[in-house]
Amino acid sequence: MVVARNITLLRSHHIVADVRILKTLIEPDIELIKATALLKDGSKLHVSEAEGADWREYSYHWQKNDRLIMRWDNAPHHKNLPNFPHHVHNKRNVVSGDDMNLADVLTYIEKQINE
Repeated sequence: MVVARNITLLRSHHIVADVRILKTLIEPDIELIKATALLKDGSKLHVSEAEGADWREYSYHWQKNDRLIMRWDNAPHHKNLPNFPHHVHNKRNVVSGDDMNLADVLTYIEKQINE
């Protein structure tokens, strides 16, 4: 489901100008997608998401001019943060985050672009 859902979101969202699907894997026990979306403001969103029956890994890396704006991920480091393993990298530090999905990220970015 993760591959089809994310491809549909990237291709249909109005802030996305272009999409490059870099890798997909659909097997009985795992689905994986890696993609890059060029957004209408010139920034890029790098998407990496994989899931199995009882696990999910994600990273959504938003940048402009090769500079990090934000990255949401659930890599199992930063164990001291509340809501571990979910966290956000911003321009200055790492803070606790919520469990994110691509729709949440695109909604957040859209609000930031429109401000």
